[in-house]
Amino acid sequence: MKNIYEYLKEISQAEYHEVDIKLEKYNLVKGQAKLLTVIKENDGATQNELAEIFNIKYSSMSERLRKLETLEYISKLVDENNLKYKRVFITPEGKKVATQCKRILKSFEDKKYKGFSKKDVKKLEEYLEKILNNVKNRNSTNH
Repeated sequence: MKNIYEYLKEISQAEYHEVDIKLEKYNLVKGQAKLLTVIKENDGATQNELAEIFNIKYSSMSERLRKLETLEYISKLVDENNLKYKRVFITPEGKKVATQCKRILKSFEDKKYKGFSKKDVKKLEEYLEKILNNVKNRNSTNH
């Protein structure tokens, strides 16, 4: 019988083969596609706001945005009201790609949770969150 890690690893590999391969034609991987869809939904957000949404450092968000900017899917402009902030805007091409990315990501999510109720998915997420909290808790006792 497989352990949880082995199941999660196989699910992740399946997702790579299905999602990342479909995203290759846009020169993106899953994380970048997700970021692009969030930018489309939050057009004009600051880099700080996007970093908060993804719970990462500003510098890490800057690195992630660089690829999208190189591909001309987004543009960054200095905020006129506060010159130390950069706002991120999606380009017309970025909007088209973000729409396709969202479709690809949703298609895999639908496939992954086929046969599960929303309640089942929520419970699974709660179990996984509990496992994550257990392994991250440095104060727990080891048995």
